[in-house]
Amino acid sequence: MISVSQPTHKLARKFNTPQILRNGWYTTWGVSLLLLIISIYGVDAQRKAIENVGKNAAPSIITAQQLQDSFADLDASLANELLLKPGNIDRQVLAAFEINRKKIADRLVAAAENITYPEEKKIIESLQLNFSAYLLRLQEARDTHKRGDAAGTLAIYQNAAQLMDREIIPQAEKLGQVNAQELEKSFNRQSFTNGGIAFAIAIVGLTQIGIICAIQLFLYLRMRRILNIPLLGATAIGIIFLGYTLSSFVGASANLRTAKADAFDSVYALRKMRSLSYKANADESRYLLDRANSAKHEQSYKDKVTRILNIPADRSIDSIIANVSQKRPTSGLTGLFADGLNNITFAGERELAIETLKAWNDYLKIDTQIRQLARSGKIAEAIALCIGTNQGESNWAFDRYKNIHTKLMDLNKQEFEQNIKRGQERLDNFEIIAAVALGSVAILTLFGLRPRLMEYL
Repeated sequence: MISVSQPTHKLARKFNTPQILRNGWYTTWGVSLLLLIISIYGVDAQRKAIENVGKNAAPSIITAQQLQDSFADLDASLANELLLKPGNIDRQVLAAFEINRKKIADRLVAAAENITYPEEKKIIESLQLNFSAYLLRLQEARDTHKRGDAAGTLAIYQNAAQLMDREIIPQAEKLGQVNAQELEKSFNRQSFTNGGIAFAIAIVGLTQIGIICAIQLFLYLRMRRILNIPLLGATAIGIIFLGYTLSSFVGASANLRTAKADAFDSVYALRKMRSLSYKANADESRYLLDRANSAKHEQSYKDKVTRILNIPADRSIDSIIANVSQKRPTSGLTGLFADGLNNITFAGERELAIETLKAWNDYLKIDTQIRQLARSGKIAEAIALCIGTNQGESNWAFDRYKNIHTKLMDLNKQEFEQNIKRGQERLDNFEIIAAVALGSVAILTLFGLRPRLMEYL
């Protein structure tokens, strides 16, 4: 008892009891106000980071990558159309072209409606102008093809393909990169500051609770008041509010981290893989259309396939599937899909990854058959296999791969959206709750101390 009462005795020499109680009252109010400011600031910063990642940057990145898909697929559809003899009409080829043209128009509008950063506007304007120029050349190629001018058709198509490869697709890539860079900046900045803000909230919150407890101890030692119900209530509210604030803040941070690092990074890699596969599919058609430059188109195809998934010469696709199935490391693999295989996180993701891998391998096998037919002079058979949609033909295999790959992307996208939503829900109405809780602490402190102060009047 001596060690406890001594500080009170020294304090009493400097301040009388009413002064000590008033100072405790004012300090509690000041610390409560500081806690309110810090917690609202931290939650607001967290909310903005979640919104920037989930509502601004990520959708724009996905839209930009979808634009790349549609541009490459539209170009492949045009090449497939020009592979046919003049007068021959493949309605599936024409339908694929029109679907992609509409998708491009819709996605350009979506990109324009979600402009967040200054660079985006200029890129979107340039995309619209260049795509309009591409469509003009496309129509010119169609008209020339109808006249039976094979050389003229090829020259115009090459010109259009150049515009697609050198201007349109790179601009769509740049649109995605602008948003990807901003997403990384926002995520890294918030990750860096989260620890400091949480620490500050904890220190100020514990200080508030400590001051109220110290006041109660002083009342017990000086005035022999065993229980002060309002101060006990203020202490309880302070403890509950601090736990709620840290839980909301840390939980929202965890949701943002899961959304970005586990889900969206996988979506981003899968979307880049998707875009490359569309471009590789276009190279397959160009290989047959532009026979004079077939070696260049074949190498371009191989480069893209390698960037998607590069399998060492001493490994087989079956061994890789076995490793993934049994959750063993897939060492030696490189490429975007390899990154995805090493970042399997969610339920059902492993099975879809294996199915995607199998479907992609089936497509590659058919591509090999196409090139074998072309090299042996069987161009008509190679073209039929390339643009065919029946089982065992290239477009059938590519569509099957796309469908499974879409399910894999959708799984990660769903996890991304759910974690963004959970993070936002954790912070819903925080400002109101904080104001009510800390206001209650302040009022209860007043009610707890005012009767004691009145005793000295």
